[in-house]
Amino acid sequence: MSSSRVEQRVRGLISPLVAALDALGVSPNALTIFGLLLNFAAAAIVGMGELVYGAVAFLVASGFDMLDGSLARRRGEASRLGAFLDSTFDRLSETALFVALLVDNARNPYGPEWMAPVILVALAGSLTTSYARARSESLGQDCKVGWLERPERVVLLVLGLVLGRAVLGYAIFALAVLSWVTVVQRIAHVARNIDRDG
Repeated sequence: MSSSRVEQRVRGLISPLVAALDALGVSPNALTIFGLLLNFAAAAIVGMGELVYGAVAFLVASGFDMLDGSLARRRGEASRLGAFLDSTFDRLSETALFVALLVDNARNPYGPEWMAPVILVALAGSLTTSYARARSESLGQDCKVGWLERPERVVLLVLGLVLGRAVLGYAIFALAVLSWVTVVQRIAHVARNIDRDG
C-alpha cells in the first residue's frame, strides 16, 4: 500500500477527533505548538533512558502532524504561517529526538564507538530530506518522492526504540543510509523536472 493511501486511511480514522477539536474551538496553530512540546517531552524521556515510554510519546506527538493540518482544512484556516510553523517545528522535533539519542547512546552505547557519528549523519540526512522537498516546492516542483519520507522515518525510529538499544542501533544506521538515498532521489527528481520544463 502506498504512503498516500495510508495517509488517506489515517485521515479517515482521525476525522472524529478532528471534528471534536473543531467543536471545542481549538486552533490549528495551538495544536502545532502542543505537538512541538510533546515532541520535546518525548525527547526528554528518551534522553533519560526510557526508550519504550519515549517511543509512545514520540508516536503520539507525531500524530499531531496530521491533526493540525486536518483541523486547519476543516475550519478553512489553512495558511502559509501555519505551514511554516508546522514545517519548522517538525525539524525542531527531529533535532530534539536525535540529540536525546546521542545522550542515551553516550550512557548506554547502541553498538560500536562510531555510533555517535552515525546518529549525526542520520540527523543531517533527515533534515536534508525535508529541506530538499521544501526547497523544491518553493521552486514549483512537486517532490513527494523517495524511500524514506517523514512517516517512514517515524516508524523506523519508533520500532527501534521499542525493540531495544541493540536493534535501535541498526535502525539508526538504516535511517542514516536511506535518508541520504532519499536526498539523492529527490535531487535527481527535481533535476529531471526542471530540465524538462526548460
